[in-house]
Amino acid sequence: MECPKCGHAQAGEQECERCGVIFSRLQKKEQDKDLPDDVESEPLAVAPTKTWSGLGGWLFAMVAGLLAGWYVFAPPQQQTVPDAGQPAVFSQESGSEERGARQPALPQGTMAQPQIAEGLAGKLAAAFPAGNPLEHARNATVFIKTPWGSGSGFFVTPNGYIITNRHVVEFDAAQLKEFKGKADKLANDLERDRRNREVLQKQLAGIRDPGVRRQVEEELQRRQEAYEKYSAMHKEIVGQLQRIERSSWSSDITVVLIDGSELPVQSLKMSDRTDLALLSVDCYNAPFIQAITDSRRFGQGQKVYSIGSPMGLRHTVTGGIISGYREHKGRKFIQTDAPINPGNSGGPLIDEQGGLIGINTMVLRDAQGIGFAVPFEEVKTEFGQYLGAL
Repeated sequence: MECPKCGHAQAGEQECERCGVIFSRLQKKEQDKDLPDDVESEPLAVAPTKTWSGLGGWLFAMVAGLLAGWYVFAPPQQQTVPDAGQPAVFSQESGSEERGARQPALPQGTMAQPQIAEGLAGKLAAAFPAGNPLEHARNATVFIKTPWGSGSGFFVTPNGYIITNRHVVEFDAAQLKEFKGKADKLANDLERDRRNREVLQKQLAGIRDPGVRRQVEEELQRRQEAYEKYSAMHKEIVGQLQRIERSSWSSDITVVLIDGSELPVQSLKMSDRTDLALLSVDCYNAPFIQAITDSRRFGQGQKVYSIGSPMGLRHTVTGGIISGYREHKGRKFIQTDAPINPGNSGGPLIDEQGGLIGINTMVLRDAQGIGFAVPFEEVKTEFGQYLGAL
């Protein structure tokens, strides 16, 4: 028979040999189920958790220092990030886990994903063995690079579909305009300082006092060094802006796997209702995170885990609990205290058995331990026609 999902022809009638879908489950697609009714509606001051590179990092911090005053320089502290090709450091509330730890028993009625030694799942498992459900979900989580920043995502099907946040793969036009304004202001400040130094240089010829002349020469030297430094910075900013303006998802968005290998994006679909996007890459038998369709069984206080690349620390696992359910601008969110930092945007929020609950998306500004995830039901609503039965 032919698989109704991927079109693979085979003799077996129970399960597709290529994409792994169970035919009986595909025919019996579950209906969407809502979150608990006892949600609170309240305004939230939220901020996305994407890591901004280039324009959004130390570069503009130094520009801000320039605009405030020419002679106060504070070089940014360097942060060491594990190399993409090296094993990452995984953090959990309970501490580090040893490789090969015994896998927790699955609750009754929960289906464990089979250990498959072929395709992309086999390749990644060979390099990064999954000794428990959290490590399996870790292997299914990806790092997403764009010309304007980075974020996280995860495979949701074995045939290459990846869920992430829309704000990870879509650059904010208003923010681009703001960056252009900063670049223009920096250019004007540089030109004004150049003219001032020319005037001071002419005045130097008429100074006869050796002490005053030496002070003016030192001042000119400091201003020349500052000018060269910030001219190079401005050139880099302009180049970054040009790259962003010329960029396109088809050539400039890259998916990075846990072993450091990179895959180009084949297709991109973005929701116009919620902060979700669906990518696809060309791969066979990817490790994927299986969704839990009935999120109503997750009560306050239940243990959950977040996977992503906070501050560039790729494939980090952190733990917390479900803090509650909230509503913001007509959309429902899962509140959690599992650490969500810049770079976690688009990563999965999962339970102890590695089942998908939601997609990490934002944090409450000026607060700690208050993060939010989009419920998985939104993924089915937005992209169910592409993903089939999940």
